[in-house]
Amino acid sequence: MAAMALESVRVLDFTQMMMGPWATQFLGDMGADVIKVERPGVGEWERGLRSTGDLLDGQSPFFLAMNRNKRSLTLHLKDPRAQEIVRRLAADSDLVVENFRPGVMGRLGLGYEDLAAVNPSIVYVSGSGFGQTGPYVDRPGQDLLIQAMSGLAAYGGRADDLPTPSGSSIVDASTALLLAFSSMVGLVHKLRTGEGQHIDVSLFDTALALQCQEIAAFLNMERRFERSDAGIAGAWLSAPFGIYRTADGHLALAMTSLAALGELLGEPTLAGFDDPRRAYDERDEVYAIVQRCLAERTTGAWLDLFATKDIWCAPVQTFDEVVDDPQVAHNDLLTTVEHPNGGHLRVVGIPMRFSRTPGTVRSGPPGVGQHTDEVLAAAGYSEQEIRAFHDDGVV
Repeated sequence: MAAMALESVRVLDFTQMMMGPWATQFLGDMGADVIKVERPGVGEWERGLRSTGDLLDGQSPFFLAMNRNKRSLTLHLKDPRAQEIVRRLAADSDLVVENFRPGVMGRLGLGYEDLAAVNPSIVYVSGSGFGQTGPYVDRPGQDLLIQAMSGLAAYGGRADDLPTPSGSSIVDASTALLLAFSSMVGLVHKLRTGEGQHIDVSLFDTALALQCQEIAAFLNMERRFERSDAGIAGAWLSAPFGIYRTADGHLALAMTSLAALGELLGEPTLAGFDDPRRAYDERDEVYAIVQRCLAERTTGAWLDLFATKDIWCAPVQTFDEVVDDPQVAHNDLLTTVEHPNGGHLRVVGIPMRFSRTPGTVRSGPPGVGQHTDEVLAAAGYSEQEIRAFHDDGVV
C-alpha cells in the first residue's frame, strides 16, 4: 500500500463536540497519528451525549461518528505531571488542536507560547465560539446559539414562523471543515519554512462566511429581503425555490424558468411571472399555483416529467431512503467500524477521493484511555512510571 498523505504527521487532539473531533478525524483518515487527549475515566464530554434520549451500547452515536482512526490517551490536565507529558509529546508533534474556552489551555501552561517553547515549529489551532478575544470571548459557543446570533436562523421558514434553524449542526460541521483546512495551511507553511504558528478558527466567523453571498447583497444593495408567507426556501430568492407537497411526499424545486415549469404543469399563467422582479414580489402567489398543481401527482411522476425539460428538482428523502440511495452505494459513503465495546457500527465513511493517497478506515473510535500506556511508552516513560501515573490518577 502506498504511503498515506499524512502518515508522518502527529496530532495532539484536545477537542470535543463536532467542531474539533470531526476535523481531526479527517486528518486521521488521511493517515495522521491522532492522539486524542481525554479525561480519565469518563473521556470526552460528547461520549455521554444522547440521541433520542439513548446511548448506543453505552456510547453516544455522535461521538462514535467522529472519532475513528485515533488513539485515546487519558490525562488529568490540572496535574503538573500530566502537563509535562503533554509538553514531551508536543516536542515530537506537528499539530495541536484544541477547542476549550479561550484561555483554558494557557492557564494550564499548555497554550501556544508554552508548547512553542519546546517545539518552535508546532502548528497550534484553537477553535472557539467567537474567537480568542473580543466582547463575546466568555460566551458559550454552541451551534444553535451561533445560528441565532449570526442571522442563519432569522431567514429560514415562513414569514409568520419563528426563526428556523438548520436540521443539522451546520455551523459545527462547517467550522470542522475550515479547521481541517486551516491545519493543512499551517502544516504546508511549516514544511516550507520550518515555522509554526497559532491559528484561530471560530463558529461565529464561519457562520458569517457561510452567508458571504447574502451578506454581500445586504451590504451593497438597497432592496432588503424578507421571508415569504408561503415559505420560499431562500428569503432573498424568487419562486419557485422551495419545498412542495406531492400526492405521496415532498419535492424540492430550485431555480428554473417559470414558463417552462408552467408548460409542464399545464398552468400557462406562470409564464407571466418570469420577469425577475415580479417573480420575487409575487412569489407567494407563484408558490400557491405550483403547490396546487404538484399535489395532484406523485413525486416520482413529477420527477420523470420534469426531467424532460431539465427542471431542477429532487425528492425530499428521509434517512430511510438516503441510506439505500444508489448514489450513496456507488460513492461508498457508508462504512462499518468496530464499536469500542465490541460489535460493529455503521457510520459515514470518507467523503473525499484521492487517486494516489486515498484515506482509509483503520480503526474504530477508541475506548476511554485505550492507548494511554502505548502512547506513554512510545514517549519514553518506563513501565514503573506509567504504573505510578495510574496509581496517582495522573492518567
